[in-house]
Amino acid sequence: MKSLRILATLALVASAGVTTAADDGTAALRVTVENLKNSKGQIVIAIFASKDDYLKKPVGEAAVAIREDLTGATEFADLTAGTYAVAAYHDKNANGDLDTFIMVPKEDYGFSNDARSLFGPPSFKSAAVELADGEQRHITIRAK
Repeated sequence: MKSLRILATLALVASAGVTTAADDGTAALRVTVENLKNSKGQIVIAIFASKDDYLKKPVGEAAVAIREDLTGATEFADLTAGTYAVAAYHDKNANGDLDTFIMVPKEDYGFSNDARSLFGPPSFKSAAVELADGEQRHITIRAK
């Protein structure tokens, strides 16, 4: 997850205004991260389109402001129908990295489907979310 660097300008997302999937058959995935312990820093949310690119090369990434209710959300629009996995972490010091100590995360994190594993990140398959043409889906990730 260290490779989840912010690749674009920080996108601070307000809680209002859900965009819709385009009429051309593209899909949209709205991601909410909850269960944060404090409002320090930001939430980094990344979406991956394949097992090979999982946790290495996101097709979309956003740094999201933490709301008063200790949640944050963003939407990935104009996605092609297919399988995606989402990873998120509470970037408490806003440095764009999941901070670790001896390879153990020091910041809370989570995955789509609330996927977990005993050692290392969960597999792409266990975090996979299917999107159909024109679908608008909303998922919630509980940070731990």
